[in-house]
Amino acid sequence: MNNKCGLIAGRGNLPFEVVREIAHRGDEAVVIGLKGEVRPELSGLVSRYTEIAPGNMGEMIAYFRREQVTKAVFAGKVGKEAIFTGGFDAMLMKLLNALPQKNDDAILGAVVDAFEDNGIQILKQTDYLRELLVKPGNITGELTAAEYQDVKLGFRMAKASGDLDIGQTVVVKNGVVLAVEAIEGTDRAIIRGGELGGPGSVVVKVSKPRQDERFDVPTVGKGTLESMIEAKATILAVEAEKTLLTEKEFVLEMAESNGIKIVAVSSDILAN
Repeated sequence: MNNKCGLIAGRGNLPFEVVREIAHRGDEAVVIGLKGEVRPELSGLVSRYTEIAPGNMGEMIAYFRREQVTKAVFAGKVGKEAIFTGGFDAMLMKLLNALPQKNDDAILGAVVDAFEDNGIQILKQTDYLRELLVKPGNITGELTAAEYQDVKLGFRMAKASGDLDIGQTVVVKNGVVLAVEAIEGTDRAIIRGGELGGPGSVVVKVSKPRQDERFDVPTVGKGTLESMIEAKATILAVEAEKTLLTEKEFVLEMAESNGIKIVAVSSDILAN
């Protein structure tokens, strides 16, 4: 009998990548699609699937326990604004009320602890998505000296913002920080930066200094490029070996046809 691996699936393409990797390993995927977030076509790829509202944590744990799932992966975004929309069950409400700070890491860390306290180990996303981690170097185009300085500034500022658990993306131009990602998310931060700085901005996305790879690993993909095109941004810099790139062929084609340079840099950039 196949081993079972649970998946809590949010927005975007990452849940599809995880389902493929689970199948590649010969395991059986047991999927909870987060209602209002997950793409509905995911259900057609697996035999065990249910949709549960993001705030019904007790129902999720009960479903996995009925299915005898003892390990699971989180994949895909959940809108951060959900913290203000309510709809939480008693288990999640109790968890939230006990937190002195309700930032991303505190909430997600407490959710992971709740699953694990109920016998469901939460695995690292990167264990199932390692092939998507970008390698260091120029992916499309080459940076000028001035562009490199903007990337270096953005990297430093994004690391500082991530350390405060505010966001992991900043938009800069000509040595000026235009936008710092907060609760609105990466795409809207990019558009806001473009509105403020006009064409030619630089988007930098990094991991947090103490990134928990079980959740919220920095990810870029088609949506990132679409937002950059709308903002007329010209450079995307990501942290090498720490950032997931989804739909790579499509992203590279979009970047090439719109004159967008993509580069993956390591933390060594701060020493150069």
